[in-house]
This record gives sequence, C-alpha cells and structure tokens, in this order.
Amino acid sequence: MPAERPLPIHLTGVFLFLFIPLVLFLFLQFPLGILPSFGIAIAIMFLHRFAAIPFMNRFRDARCFWCGRTARPRTRLTVLAGKSMDFEFCTGFCVEPARRFFDFCNRYKNVFRIGIFLPLAWYVITMLLIGFGKFSFPVEWNRFIFRFFIACSVVSISFLYRMGRDTESPSFPFPIHNLFLLGAKNTLLVFRYVGIWWILACLYFLIKR
Repeated sequence: MPAERPLPIHLTGVFLFLFIPLVLFLFLQFPLGILPSFGIAIAIMFLHRFAAIPFMNRFRDARCFWCGRTARPRTRLTVLAGKSMDFEFCTGFCVEPARRFFDFCNRYKNVFRIGIFLPLAWYVITMLLIGFGKFSFPVEWNRFIFRFFIACSVVSISFLYRMGRDTESPSFPFPIHNLFLLGAKNTLLVFRYVGIWWILACLYFLIKR
C-alpha cells in the first residue's frame, strides 16, 4: 500500500545513505589523521546498521526496493539475504530488473567479493599499520588500489546486472540494507558515477607517474 507520508521516508533514506560518503571521505582523506579518522569511520560502519536495518524493516511494505517509489502498484517478492525477507517492487517496472540484479550478483559473488572486500580489507589493515608505524607503503598507491579495484567492480555491476537471469528465487549474498536507503537502482547509479570518477582519477594518477 502507498505510504501516507513518503517525503519523510525518502529524506530519512538520503540522510542514512550520506554516512557512506562520510566513511569514504574519512578513509581517503583522513582529515583528523590516519588513526582517528579510521577509528571514526570503522565505528560509523559498525553502528550504521543499527539505524539502516530498522529503517529498512519498518518501511519494507511502504516503498519499492528497486526504485524507492511509494505510489505505484507493487508486487511482493521474497529475497534470501542472510534470511528470507519480503520486499515490494513496482509491478511491471521493477520486478524483472531487480530479479536480474539479484541473480547477477549471486552468480558472480566470489568475483565481487575479491573485487570489493579484498581491496577494502587490504586498505584498512595496511593504513592502520601505517598509522601505528608498523608498515611502510606509499599512501597514494594504497589509495589507488582501494579506489581502482572497488570502482571497477561496482561500475561493472551497474552496467552488466541485466545479464542476470529473471530468477524466480532471488537471493543476495551481500548486506542488503544499504541498497534500500535510496532504492537499489538509484544506489547503483550513484556507485556508477562515483566509480567512473574514481577510475578516471586513478588513470590520471598513473599518467602522472
């Protein structure tokens, strides 16, 4: 059923999503120094789910998971994402692309785990070691590794997800709550444009070197 007051839902979703670029800013720019900035970023990453997951669970019946709209007629689908969860999707608009997205991500989950989580783990661990003076590695190359491989992964997903199958049993192997904040399609667009920017910045970095 349509949400009675959709604007507060959308604004809350945007507000919660903004913590993601804040974490990236702290990771990449460390304005307070490496250790304080990383400490705050890691704390935000850990605590963010305690706001984002309740937000998702409260409004799962009020808006489309894929586009975030609240007014269109919707179809309910069960998605296996750690546990079975019911989400709403705009009938005739969002069901098929969402199914293809889920199938694509699930089919290539190991590739994307390597492309996203391995650079993230490398970056966080090595930067903390650098901050403690236990490891020596050029910070600019560390940024390059983090940005380039994650950007290639998310940009690939944003363009290629339609290659997935129109599965009847969708499952998603990664945390799903962040996709709900703006709507998965809108989140993919943000990741696409930021990812392209990161790739171009990384190529410029290589040219300068």
